[in-house]
Order: sequence, then C-alpha cells, then structure tokens
Amino acid sequence: PKYIYRILLMCSLVFFKLIFWTSPHNPCYHLDGRPRHCMSEFINAAYGVPVNASHSIQGLDRDGNVTALTDLHNPHNLTCWMARRGTERGEWVITIPLGRRFEITYISLQFCQQGEPSDPISISILKSMNYGRTWKPMQHYSSDCQGNFGLPTQTVAQTRHQETEALCSDPRPLQKQRGGMVLAFSTLDGRPSSADFDHSPTLQDWVTATDIRVVFHPIPKVALSTASVSPVQPFLALSDLQVGGRCKCNGHASKCRRDDTGRAVCVCEHHTAGPDCDVCEDFYFDRPWHRATPTHPNPCIACECNGHSDKCRFSMEVFQQSGRRGGGVCQKCRHHTAGRHCKRYFSLCFSASACHCHPLGAVGHWCNQTSGQCLCREGVTGLRCNRCAPGFKQGRSPLRPCIRKLTVWGVDTEECVSYCQPSQVKVRMNLETYCLKDYVLKVQLRGMERSGPWWQFSILIQTVFRTGSTSQVRKGPHSLWVPDRDLGCGCPALHVGRTYLLIGAEEGERGWGPEESRLVADRSTLALQWREHWSPKLRGFRGQDKRGRCPTYNPQLSGAKHTGVFRQRLLFRLVWLHGKNKKTIAGKNVLNHSLCFHSFFFFHQC
Repeated sequence: PKYIYRILLMCSLVFFKLIFWTSPHNPCYHLDGRPRHCMSEFINAAYGVPVNASHSIQGLDRDGNVTALTDLHNPHNLTCWMARRGTERGEWVITIPLGRRFEITYISLQFCQQGEPSDPISISILKSMNYGRTWKPMQHYSSDCQGNFGLPTQTVAQTRHQETEALCSDPRPLQKQRGGMVLAFSTLDGRPSSADFDHSPTLQDWVTATDIRVVFHPIPKVALSTASVSPVQPFLALSDLQVGGRCKCNGHASKCRRDDTGRAVCVCEHHTAGPDCDVCEDFYFDRPWHRATPTHPNPCIACECNGHSDKCRFSMEVFQQSGRRGGGVCQKCRHHTAGRHCKRYFSLCFSASACHCHPLGAVGHWCNQTSGQCLCREGVTGLRCNRCAPGFKQGRSPLRPCIRKLTVWGVDTEECVSYCQPSQVKVRMNLETYCLKDYVLKVQLRGMERSGPWWQFSILIQTVFRTGSTSQVRKGPHSLWVPDRDLGCGCPALHVGRTYLLIGAEEGERGWGPEESRLVADRSTLALQWREHWSPKLRGFRGQDKRGRCPTYNPQLSGAKHTGVFRQRLLFRLVWLHGKNKKTIAGKNVLNHSLCFHSFFFFHQC
C-alpha cells in the first residue's frame, strides 16, 4: 500500500506539471477553460513617442530636446525641455499621438522646478478619439477658473450628466517628487459612475483617447503684474510627460503587441477580432458582440452548422425569435443539407426550393422539410409566411412587411376611429352655438387615478364661462370623470399638468357621471388645449349671455338646425377665425367674435 500511494502521488505530480507548468495560465480564461474578463497590461502609452510642441505665435518648436519628455525618466537620466522665452502672449501646445485607442487612467506632467511655482497657472488637458481631427477638453487647471475658463472651481462632478465634462480646479499645492514638481490628472477621480466603470459605456468613452494635448495658456498681464514686475511670460520647463493606461481591448485581451506595421494591436481572445477586439471573428456569429465585464465575459459563439458549412452570418431577427439564444444563420450548406443549421437533408430530386416561402415574409428560402413551415419574420405567420399575424397589419417596407397595429391604452386605433366617428366638418363658434352648450369651462388637470371603468381626474376650474341651469359647477377644485374607453381612444385626449377648454352638454350619453353630481367628459365633449387669446372672446360671449342675448331654443321647431346637424358628433381641429360678424338676433344687432373649431375631439351639439 505504501508503494501504491507513492506511485499515485508521483502520477498526480506529473499530471500537475503537464497542466500548470507546460501550459502557462491565460488570464482570459479560468483554469477549467471557461472565458473570463481580462485586461491588457498597464503601460505608459507616451513612452518613446515623439512629442510635437508648438507656439501659437512662434510656430513649431524644432528643438530636438522635445523627445526628452517621453524618454526613460529616472534619477540617472534627468532631462529637461525648456520652451523659448519671450514677451509674446501666445500659448504653448504639446501633442502626444498615441497611435491607437487607449483607455487612459492618468496624465502627469513633471516640471523642472524644484519648488512650488510662484507664477499663476493656466493649463488645459484635451483628448482626441479620432486621431487629432477633433478635440475635447478633459480638465482645466487655473488659479482663476472663473476668469480664465468661465467655470467654477470644482474637483467633483455633481451629476452623472456632468461627469463627461471638463472640470476646473487649482492644482496647488503640486506633488513633490525627486526631480521636480508633478501635476497629475486622474481621468476617473470625482466621477460618480467610476465605481461602475465596466457597466458604464459613457465613462468608457470618456477615458478613450488616441491623442493627448496639453495647452499652456498665456497669463493675463493683470495677473503677471501682481505676481512679478517683469512682463515676460512665466518660464516653461518640463522634464517628463506620462500617459498611463491600457490598450482598449474591451475586456477580451490580456496583451497588446506591435504588428508588422509597427501599430499596437490587441491579442484578442474569446474568438473576437479587430484592433480593439470589437468584432467577432469569422464563423462566431451566433451572438451579437458585446464588451466583456467582470460578471459576463460575453465571448463570441460559433454558429451551429453541424459540420456542413464553415460560413455563417448573424441575423437579429432570428436572434429575437429564438428568445435571444442564437442568431447565427449558416450559409452555403454542403452534403445536401439546408436550413439555418444545415441539419435538414434533401435529395437531388427534392430541393429547398420546394418550400415556396414568401420572398418578403420569410427569413431565407428554407423550411422544415417535414412540415414545410418556413421561418417567418416578426409579425408574419402562415406555413409559407404569407400573411400578417394577429395584432399586426401590412407595412410598406420590404424589410418589415407586417408592422404592429397602433394602440392607445391597449385599444386598437382602427376601432377607435369607428367608435369616435370622426368628421372633418368645420363649425363656427359664435354666440348662437355658444348658448347651445351646457357648460364651457377653463380647467387645469392636476392628477388622475382609475376607478373601475372610469378615470377620475383631479381638476382646478379656473374660469366658468357658462353652465347649465341644473349644474352646480363653481370655480375651484373638482373631479372630472372620463370613461376608460373614451380616454383610451383619445376622445377626449387629456394630459395631466395641462390646461384645457372643456365644452360639453349635460344631455350627453352619460349625464353628469357615476353619480348625478359628478362632471363627465366623454366622446361627446370637446377638450381643447387652452390658448390665452381665447379669453376675451369667451368673456364677451359670457357677458352677452348674462344680458339675456342668448337665443331661446324652441323644441317645436323642425328642420335640420335643431335635429340632425346640431345632434351629430364631429371631429374638430382648432382654428380661430379672426374678425367681427354682424348678426341679428331677436331684432337686435349683436357684435360678436366668431370662433371656428377643427379638433380631434368630439363636440356634441344640442
């Protein structure tokens, strides 16, 4: 037994060496082979990169010492670049082309001075995401942020909206290191979403850069006069510039190497490809590409073609129809196979063309060889995908032959049209028609809640222009009751927070509500969003109504005026007709302003 134990121990050690020693561990995979989130090496992206220094007035600096800013910097190799000194008030601009996209963590500048600078400071740090075509500021440093940049002195973004905007602060006191004073900028410090960086595309774009630019702005003469008696601009001398970060590999690579052209590219894992591992490699199109996160590595998945094809494509329609499990569609199936997965066999005398799938309604031209069922697009149904599914109607685009029917609050709009009975007839609102209404109110909607088949609106009646003889409507808070179906169809269409002119009749379909004392607005009510210039006209109608100038309705009269025309429900769009009309009512000349309504709400005339 002792020897057997030793033999088993030796075998296990040999197996351990084979697994862990001869195969170095890949950070992008767990020990059992499962993919995991990984990051490329953290480097100084500016190391060895030639720096372009230019002055807005003096032009490009041709001094060879500019390369000293990004060389090896240590106590045994202290170099210093000094800008040409003069009285010009231009700005010095230092640009570092990084050559590819990096996710920047920090940018640091080391000055040659050993002590704290006494002169005012005015520096901007900018980035470019498109190799220098456009620039965006990331940070400003100044002794007078408000005066130099129009920004408050601030080190922390107050909101998530502000976290991708440049802040301004006074960098003093600077960090003291061996060789000089250091100004360091951290791209994520003071950003509210920094703790959730892997799930924040906004911050991921914020730290992404292909080029970095540092601008030393001229100091105003007023500031110079308070700091020094000399009008000469402050002396600029830098010894080191660093840009710390990682190659932007989107969590799918642990290494970033130079290719044959000298360009840095990610060594992609998880079957991803591209300089930034931002696409899936060929044949791994079963899922859409996603950035890897610590909780979801999101590797690219191979298409399922059962060994009958080595080419496929991704289809978002198929992916959604599969419940987001897979969207790969195999192409050029071999071995007499067909279908999305090349798993349906057909003989030479029975080809896939026998499916007869509709060219627009089906995805592809293959089907289930047993049932003949084609794979339909969204909203399409039928064995051959030749008709729209319930809840859909025919569209105009060949890419979406069937589109979902529009609904309002769950009600089909086509049903609403027949229910609301629209009309495009114009009706002139003058004193005569105004007097036929039971109530004309200016109301503000403050809230709403459901109550069985009704919606109860909390309203504030601001002005009562007219009420019926039996109503008890007064200015102040009230409840307005609207049937569920009427509100769903938009007759009337009401929105909380807005002010409306309500025009209705007590002799409508539902009277005054679930109880006789409640005010109701239904499909026979006209609800118009309030316009302030209506008030004088309506007050004029109200004044004439109080003076007894409203015509008397005689139910014995016959004719369309008091029957069909004024009993029909009409759909209006509001139009005001300016001008004055003379009308003779009861032998008197009445001067009134005419109103003409055209609205998508129903107006029940009595």
